Amino acid sequence: PLWNLFCPHPSHSCLQLRRRFFVVTSPKKSRAQLGTLTHKAAMIVTNMDNFYLTDEQIKNSPSHQEGVDEDTEFKLTVYGCELIQEAAILLKTSMAVACTGQVLFHRFYAKKSMIKFNVKRVAATCVFLACKLEENPRKLRDVINVFHRSVHRREGRPLEHLEYFSQRYEEIKQDLIRTERHMLREFGFCIHAEHPHKFILNYLRMMEQPAELMQRAWSLANDSLRTTLCVRFKADSVAVACIYLAARLLNHALPEEPPWYELFDVQ
Repeated sequence: PLWNLFCPHPSHSCLQLRRRFFVVTSPKKSRAQLGTLTHKAAMIVTNMDNFYLTDEQIKNSPSHQEGVDEDTEFKLTVYGCELIQEAAILLKTSMAVACTGQVLFHRFYAKKSMIKFNVKRVAATCVFLACKLEENPRKLRDVINVFHRSVHRREGRPLEHLEYFSQRYEEIKQDLIRTERHMLREFGFCIHAEHPHKFILNYLRMMEQPAELMQRAWSLANDSLRTTLCVRFKADSVAVACIYLAARLLNHALPEEPPWYELFDVQ
């Protein structure tokens, strides 16, 4: 079927989109019926933020199933997230690119093993894809050069110039393009991601809290992206947790009668 060209392994949300797709493209429908159905299909929500895992799924990740121990997986995850953060800075993109890239990184390794997909290549692909999603597009050549420099520096190797028309460059380029296709298929092309930062700003401004508390909670939200929180809890829940922890660290009292977090539907 035509849909399989775009989404061979669809998620539940994409199965609903598949049914709408086949109805709209059915040759048996009249022109008037097609117009009505097309209007209905245009109302499909494509920014669904529904990629969340249970603790059991996190524990039995594909990497664990293939023999990667928990400590090694965590170190490789932090390493990949740091590469994404550094690349976003060097490419002079927005903060949203770094956040989205790390969320995509966690989501991908929730479905694929670190043994089959190189962490450095996946991190580079996440940055390249996040730049598109956050409307900060960067050339693939620039992403490759930034990661080439960052990896050599982190591993203590002498920096070698990567020739643009070399065989080595072409291999890396094709590998990143293939990895991007793998990502889109695994996500079912549903790659919307929400971040806790905007909730932190809105919640603290609503409660008229000081800037110091806002800055500390913001930093904690950045740090949370190194962990699996972004694939376990929704962004608003993570934001409330960051505010709570920041207030504890600063010994800052928040409203308790009634509890402030109940205002935002978080327990």
